[in-house]
Amino acid sequence: MTCKSASDPINPQEVWLLLDSLTFGGIETHVLELARGIAFYKVPVRVVLLTRFKDPSTIIAKLEKHNIPYRYLHTLLDDENHHSLVKQTLQLRKAIAQFKPIAVHAHGYKASIVSKLAVKTTTEQTKQISTYHAGEVPKGKIRLYDWLDRYSALLSDQSLCVSPEIQARLPVKSVFLNNFVSTEGSIQSEGKQIAFVGRLSVEKGPDRFLDLAEQHPDESFYLYGDGPLKEELQDRKVTNVEFLGFQANMSQCWANIGLLVISSRYEGLPMTALEAMARGIPVLTLNIGALDRLIDHGHNGWLSDNTEELALFLDEWLNSTESEKETLAENAKETIESQFSTEAVVPQILPLYSKHLVLSSFALRSVDD
Repeated sequence: MTCKSASDPINPQEVWLLLDSLTFGGIETHVLELARGIAFYKVPVRVVLLTRFKDPSTIIAKLEKHNIPYRYLHTLLDDENHHSLVKQTLQLRKAIAQFKPIAVHAHGYKASIVSKLAVKTTTEQTKQISTYHAGEVPKGKIRLYDWLDRYSALLSDQSLCVSPEIQARLPVKSVFLNNFVSTEGSIQSEGKQIAFVGRLSVEKGPDRFLDLAEQHPDESFYLYGDGPLKEELQDRKVTNVEFLGFQANMSQCWANIGLLVISSRYEGLPMTALEAMARGIPVLTLNIGALDRLIDHGHNGWLSDNTEELALFLDEWLNSTESEKETLAENAKETIESQFSTEAVVPQILPLYSKHLVLSSFALRSVDD
């Protein structure tokens, strides 16, 4: 089955996952995993994309692969495609009144602002929930969106955060929940690469990854991703770093990776860390965001307090025996399965949509199983 955005019928009492998205990153990965998790429990779910850009949103191919229904916002109403916050708010308000979703769960600044304004100006019983993903303080126009999003949080029925640092920036009471990934079909990696996976931007710290490579000239380093720092990084001509670019399908690349390095300046709980560990890839990271909740130092990876320790713990991994590396891999997988998997986290989110809906969904799931 392929989900057709223009013709797929809309079910009553759906959960709508709302985002404004063109490329595919951490937020999109989270939304995809959440949609799959909600569907797993037999709750009707749909991803709603605020804006139709010139190029198709990258998440669409992945939604179709997993049979997750989706629509662009304007197609819900057979209306024109708009980019402005005001017009999108009016469109979403009309769509809520017409289709009565049980909840609108927003991800990202713009989607969160639009959904709060739309939901709270209708007479429907739709709940509004926002998940806050960004650990950094943004600049320019996005900084205004960030401020509006945080200070309108009082309009939400529930605010969820993926790290304590993000939670601390909200002026209202919120709930911390672990990020999560599906472990279904995750194949154990037997790769050896020392890798960076992420956007090549200041907050993600790819320059620090290159520093690490320069300190280990006899080892090969692999950088997956694209972004505004790409040319600057390449101009450094660090000869033992291979730039592999943006990967539309990282699932084909994880099998080559033996260690994931996270050198970010700001983070919440990065999906790349969860995806790596679900495949038995230990993580070497700076101690930022909520990573100390994921990494048990020396057990399933390493937490570094500074870049000097990052280099020190890389040496520790390089000098580990194969048996020690296998134990780390097993511990990493077990951590994800027990605390950061769909089965572990999604049941904590479902009651926020509707307690009755959750009871029904779990009953249906039990019958199927």
